[in-house]
Amino acid sequence: MYDRDEIPDSLSISGQINCRAELEGLPDVSFPLTGLNTAHIEVLSFHPCAQVPEQGVDKQSVMFSPPLGNFVLMRYQAICRLGPPIKGFYQLSMVSEDEGAFLFKLHLMEGYKGPLTMEFCNVTMPFPRRRVMYFDGTPSIGTVSTTEHSVEWKIITGGRGLTGKSIEATFPGTVKFAPWQIQRLPSSRSGSAGSGMLDEDSDIETENTNNMVNIEEFLMKKMNKDLPPVDLEEPFCWQAYDYAKVSFKIVGASISGMAIDSKSVSIYPSVRAPVEFSSQVTSGDYILWNTLGKCPSAATSKE
Repeated sequence: MYDRDEIPDSLSISGQINCRAELEGLPDVSFPLTGLNTAHIEVLSFHPCAQVPEQGVDKQSVMFSPPLGNFVLMRYQAICRLGPPIKGFYQLSMVSEDEGAFLFKLHLMEGYKGPLTMEFCNVTMPFPRRRVMYFDGTPSIGTVSTTEHSVEWKIITGGRGLTGKSIEATFPGTVKFAPWQIQRLPSSRSGSAGSGMLDEDSDIETENTNNMVNIEEFLMKKMNKDLPPVDLEEPFCWQAYDYAKVSFKIVGASISGMAIDSKSVSIYPSVRAPVEFSSQVTSGDYILWNTLGKCPSAATSKE
């Protein structure tokens, strides 16, 4: 999520249906799978034990002879039809070498209705190359804690799930880091002189343009050194403090639009067996990019 009109947000879903059937013999199990059209499925694959339904039909009966134990009946990739579960922006600017001012303004579960419930939601500001001394700020909801290299905002915690409504959460504040120190040590590299690469504990001063440089090695060494954020640019993490990570869990239904009615599950030959069904959505790499910084993006072709 970047909150810039010229760079569209990107959101995708990867999911699977896990099964465990404790049945004797080799019975056939079937159930109706609905929402295949409205889910905007991009990739769909089934376990070899299943009879694959025809594509392009919104409601299809899936039949399979379950093997023993746990197995994955279906995997899919889809577009989230409900939109992002967390929308908004994150801003961070360095007001001095050792202090940053930040602001979150987020909307949670906008457009999401029951039975969908957000069980928890955390936002983490990572500072891998600076040591956090303290922070100042009070969020509109939730609690805040710190580690040596991060600030964590717990918006929704266990036991306080969010169902059937959306909320707005804001968090302005400042974070203070330990003073920045760079040690300059004499160079003692092996191999030919003038390679442009210094010792791991020394600062990168110059690069000898007369010699070939291994670009990948150069970037890795630069990323692993304690460099100020204004000097560090990584291929997919532009500058050291330009993003926040969101983690959450939503239960109650799928956000892809596909659904299974547990009451419609049938078994042949007929046998009495309890049928249990549950669904959950957990966050993968859910990133809020700093709108005052840089964001990795790809140019799309115009047809």
